[in-house]
Amino acid sequence: MTQGLDRAMDVLVVAAGLGCVWLGCRAVFQPRRPPEPIHGPVWVVRAWGLGFVLLGIALTIETVTLMTGGESGWTADVIRWVAGPLVVGSIVMAHVARGWQRHRARTMKGGRRA
Repeated sequence: MTQGLDRAMDVLVVAAGLGCVWLGCRAVFQPRRPPEPIHGPVWVVRAWGLGFVLLGIALTIETVTLMTGGESGWTADVIRWVAGPLVVGSIVMAHVARGWQRHRARTMKGGRRA
């Protein structure tokens, strides 16, 4: 019973990894029409997309490797040191950019600085 649940969870994680790759590719190749989770300048959207692509690939490779009896290796390092900071950093920068845009919109009155 436990082995069946473990396999089902592994298949779910592989599907989530492939979904991350798909979502990241959409953001990288269509930065002007980003997916719902991220909005901001083009470079922020592309950084987020690249992070999601790397996260999805590493997650899928690691899960398949563990399913076949292998050892977790470099994929955990890619997730921890490359994909994670790209995703989190781009989300932070998107929030900063939106806040800056709102601030600029409030200070502009009639085309002049208030």
